Amino acid sequence: WILMVGVWLVCMAVAWMLSPVLDGLSLGEATAASLGLPLTQMRAALVAVLALATGAAVAQTGLIAFVGLPSRLIFVMRRILLIVVLIGLPIALLARASLAVDETEFVLVTEFGRPVSVLGEGSGGTGLHWRMPWWSATRVDRRLHVFDAPTRETITADKRNFEVAATVAWRVVDPSRFLQASGSREAAEARIGERVSSALSDTIGRNPSTALASTDPLLWKLDRLTDEVQRSVAPSAKQELGVEIVDVRLRRFTPPVEVRPSVFDLIRSERKQVAATLRAEGESAYRKVIAQAEREADAILARADADAERIRGLADAESTRLLNEAHARDPKFYEFLRTLETYRSLLDEKTTVVLSAGSPLLRLLTAGPVDAALLEPPVRPQAMPQKSNAGMKP
Repeated sequence: WILMVGVWLVCMAVAWMLSPVLDGLSLGEATAASLGLPLTQMRAALVAVLALATGAAVAQTGLIAFVGLPSRLIFVMRRILLIVVLIGLPIALLARASLAVDETEFVLVTEFGRPVSVLGEGSGGTGLHWRMPWWSATRVDRRLHVFDAPTRETITADKRNFEVAATVAWRVVDPSRFLQASGSREAAEARIGERVSSALSDTIGRNPSTALASTDPLLWKLDRLTDEVQRSVAPSAKQELGVEIVDVRLRRFTPPVEVRPSVFDLIRSERKQVAATLRAEGESAYRKVIAQAEREADAILARADADAERIRGLADAESTRLLNEAHARDPKFYEFLRTLETYRSLLDEKTTVVLSAGSPLLRLLTAGPVDAALLEPPVRPQAMPQKSNAGMKP
């Protein structure tokens, strides 16, 4: 018992010294390898410790320790254990030697840390494969991954600060190099994000801010900038990390938080200036339209007044001509009619007119018409009928 306790204490001390390595292994074999842990030596030390502990236990208690059981029952139990070992060991070895590869992954087969083969590449790479039982298999996702790169503050060629962040699409193309350089998806995305952010800052620093945001298609170059970032990062990422950068897109770009209020105030003032300019231009155009309309209206009214005066003058002239012609034909009858019109306009039931008896206005009422011919309108002379020229000889 003292020997067994001593051996167990030694095993516990060795396990305690290997605890940092065991913590790294708990994160996964690929992560432990990326951290630089000696996996081969660790496996050998663990096997030796377990073998020493198992040997000490078996030497002290026997293959199976059944305290107080009959010898017949112990014999039966040992036979059952032997059968289980004979049947279970081949099954365990068969399960250990078989390896199923899915279409969405690579499988890196290693022998004590040394790469043996990569399954999943090319046609026929997926499906069921066989390996040596002591070989290890590490699965790597080969599907397309998308992540957001960290935000970084950068400055454009026209000295404007922006916080930019990109979205990156990538996938693993070399699982062996990927596991050696990164070991995990999180570590790979961290390294890719740093490279993309650095390339994005460098590219934006060589272009003005109008290349990021502009209403002019000749100045807007955002797609060209992101393609340039993708082309600059892809070769080194494939060579050093074993990944392919499929696409890089700008997720957002904003002014820094410290200057964002002042930038918003500047934008508001610029918008107010633009609005004032537009209002002034609109007011100027409105005044021009109104002035043009008023000028055209005055011109139309002037032409209408001139036409009206001309027509009125012609009408007055025609009226005067007709009156003169009528007066010339029979002046007495004309005077008689004018006198009657004067009576119609002056005399009614409510009008009182005081005139002398010798007033010419009352002569027609007191003496009557002097000539009876005044009571009859003058007869217009009839036109002489024109003789027909028909039948006349020259």
